[in-house]
Amino acid sequence: MDQQNGAPKGNVPGGAEGENRNTGGFKLEIDERQLATGPVELPDNRKRRASHGAPSMTRKIYYTEEERKKEEKAHRKRNRLKARKNKRVFSFVWLAMVLLVSFTLASYLIGGANDFFAVGRNQGIAEVEIPDKVSIEQLTELLLAKGIIAKPEFFQLYCKVTADEELFVGGKYQLDTNLDYEDIINRLQGGEENLESVRITFPEGLTALEVAALLEENEVCQAQDFLTALNETDFSNYWAISAMGETSGKYYKLEGYLFPDTYDFYKGEELDSVIGKMLNNFGDRLGKELKEQIEKSSMTLDQIVTLASIIQAEAANSRDMLDVSAVLHNRLDFGADYGIFALECDSTIYYPYKRASDVPETGAVPHGNYNTYNNSGLPAGAICNPGSDAIRAALNPSAEGDAPDYLYFCHADDGTAYYATNESDHIDNQYAAGLIE
Repeated sequence: MDQQNGAPKGNVPGGAEGENRNTGGFKLEIDERQLATGPVELPDNRKRRASHGAPSMTRKIYYTEEERKKEEKAHRKRNRLKARKNKRVFSFVWLAMVLLVSFTLASYLIGGANDFFAVGRNQGIAEVEIPDKVSIEQLTELLLAKGIIAKPEFFQLYCKVTADEELFVGGKYQLDTNLDYEDIINRLQGGEENLESVRITFPEGLTALEVAALLEENEVCQAQDFLTALNETDFSNYWAISAMGETSGKYYKLEGYLFPDTYDFYKGEELDSVIGKMLNNFGDRLGKELKEQIEKSSMTLDQIVTLASIIQAEAANSRDMLDVSAVLHNRLDFGADYGIFALECDSTIYYPYKRASDVPETGAVPHGNYNTYNNSGLPAGAICNPGSDAIRAALNPSAEGDAPDYLYFCHADDGTAYYATNESDHIDNQYAAGLIE
């Protein structure tokens, strides 16, 4: 025993043999956290100082075994929630894709089924020339171009499954556009009679009576049968006729819609086909621009056609149509302010005939609903079949010079036009045109 320090001497574990340590009464207590290795969180005051010093480094907190287990459990829980959420999103996207594909496929199949049964096709007659030894692919293209089918891939598949390509007979055919696939194939495999065709040109401004006479002259049909069909056959499936409205006061219901053009007919052709060609052409030749103008105008299609027919009958040429249109519009719009209550157009007096000399001696009389001297406003219907220029003029009256104020017009025998804003000037114009002496 060391008398000076009062401490015992002995061997110290872990030291060199015989080496003595003087520890006194010191006791070391270390918490489990302090036994952990690695960086630890700094106190708040040291964090603040560190933020102004060297760049901060990622610091990790080390947990006890119990805390680590809790953290792992919470981590697994978060992952399960995230997976569940992702699964719901994936399921929703997948369902949306399945529905979209289903709807698209269903729409496609319904369209094919409708075409198979000719549902929704425009009704009419189409002419198609089928070459000898035609292939199914060629036949499909020809029928699609004529509007006889609408879904070529369905028709082509149906032909390949049910029809013998070698049985199609070449020739010219007239086919209804509302035939189903089976009827089309039967017609094309049964052959068509060799029909003699004729080409007829109908000038602008012809009346229904004159159109009928030309058709009979070329042996297409009987004139009276044609005129009867104009009133008695239902053509409401055509665009123009479906928008016509009231027809009870008309002499010939389809007057104005027999579009003037050159047509190919067959001798003895069905009346539905003859008239259908003209009605289809009316809609086609008007075009998108004029149709949009008609929709935006304050007049109905039938009113515009009726006005255009008077312009066609009265004007000397296409330029003159614009000024004639201005006079007629002005009379309708504000003529009453000047004591003018009727259009007073000579071209309407003898309808359905053009002039007094055309009226037969058999007692036939003009239709009173059309005489614009006796009736105010527009006549009951068109007085002839106008062309595109007249229809365009009816929609776009001249606005040049004094045209917005014109109330009168007349023409000399050579077609020279005279316009006036008042009756006095109109009388002077009649003298100048040689109409009065």
